[in-house]
Amino acid sequence: MPVVNGDTWEGDPRQLVSAVHDRLGISEGHYLALRGSNLQGVDVPLSGSDAGVSASAGALAAAYETDFASVPLADLLNRAVEVTVSGRAAELADQAEADYQARNPDPPAEDTGEGATPSTAERNASDLAMVAAIAAGVAVLAAAGMGLLLWRRRPRRINLPDLPQHAAFDNADQARVAELTSQAERELVTVGERLREARTEDMRGQAGKSYQRALDAYQAAGKAFSEISDAQNEQADQNDLANLAGTLVLLDMCEDCLATAEARRDGRSLPKPRAHCYANPLHGTRTKPTEWRALGSRRTITVPLCGACADAVRRHARPTALPVVHDGEEIAYYEVPAQHSVWSDTGFGALRGDLIERVLRGDLRHSRV
Repeated sequence: MPVVNGDTWEGDPRQLVSAVHDRLGISEGHYLALRGSNLQGVDVPLSGSDAGVSASAGALAAAYETDFASVPLADLLNRAVEVTVSGRAAELADQAEADYQARNPDPPAEDTGEGATPSTAERNASDLAMVAAIAAGVAVLAAAGMGLLLWRRRPRRINLPDLPQHAAFDNADQARVAELTSQAERELVTVGERLREARTEDMRGQAGKSYQRALDAYQAAGKAFSEISDAQNEQADQNDLANLAGTLVLLDMCEDCLATAEARRDGRSLPKPRAHCYANPLHGTRTKPTEWRALGSRRTITVPLCGACADAVRRHARPTALPVVHDGEEIAYYEVPAQHSVWSDTGFGALRGDLIERVLRGDLRHSRV
């Protein structure tokens, strides 16, 4: 079915993909969506998926193999499907990218709108390739404005909080925000009690500095929590998730600094500070430093990622990122310009070590997404 501006889907293929997957009531699926000349892959869900089967990798491989040139749609779709279900999707996408870069050693020119360039494909793939999984069975929906290819299996419904929002997802987001708000309130009380009960009389020198930093982190957590909105709407819910995540990260920093202060006071070995998942700090601190390469680029960063997010970036899929609303559009928090968000600028502390100071000096209040 066609997707055009002003329709039920607001001209956004993600809305249609989300609705189709939700209403089918299936647990896993691969989608290829065509808008204009751009083929985009969406795989649902990410966790527990098989890197060998990936619509995201299939779309990328087809684009790289054709040098992002205009080719017959049937050929592009056929190749994307072949790669998607090959059992070697990620491997074939990597090889196609390497071959493309060997043929095109110079950086790609800026997109002028005349067909797809690597930067165009990268933006589209990054925009839609959210999650990945296995499939078995196929149905095709096609029309003038968009083609949608679906692979699916197992009639079991799951929650998809990171897909575009409908009423059910709005309710789930509000419940998630309420749950995290309660958690943050409890932890603010618990951590505050730990700070008050700490034996500080012998905390001098470096131990005293670590304790002071714990106090600063606790104060910053309170400031972040104070930014939680009382409004009940989708944008407030999404952006409150970032502030709640920041509150919990700062409380963890507080506890880590307090543990360091106590270890220095007692002459024990220093504990290792925790590192939150860069893609979504709500994924926790069971992370490893992971090299993340931008799609279609040689640029890389090394950031802490949880197991699921690390697996996603290794397969050139998009990790399940913390969503925010910026300029009316739902995007990953780290895609917000740094000057508009202290969270994106610091990666919740993963990119810079001055998160506590930035929040205390008021950067959070002055950087609205």
